[in-house]
Amino acid sequence: MTTKTYNGWTNRATWNAALWLTNSESFYHMMLDHFQGDEVNANSAREFCHLVWPCGETPDGDELSDVNWAEIADMITESLEG
Repeated sequence: MTTKTYNGWTNRATWNAALWLTNSESFYHMMLDHFQGDEVNANSAREFCHLVWPCGETPDGDELSDVNWAEIADMITESLEG
C-alpha cells in the first residue's frame, strides 16, 4: 500500500503552511510570540493560521481547510522547544 505524502508532510497544503510559518522570518516570529507559554494543539494552530491568513489560504493559494493541523501543532511545538 502506498501512502501519498508531500515532502514528508500529509499533503501539499500542510507542507506549504509549515513552510510559510518557518521560512518567513515575520511569520516565524509572529508564531513564536503568539504561542510563547501557551499549549499548542491542532485547534490553536488552526486558529492562529486563520488569523494570519484570514482569506483561508496560504499566501500562494493552498486551502487551509486541507491542512493537517495536528502536524502543524507538532511543528510549532518543536519550534518553541528548539
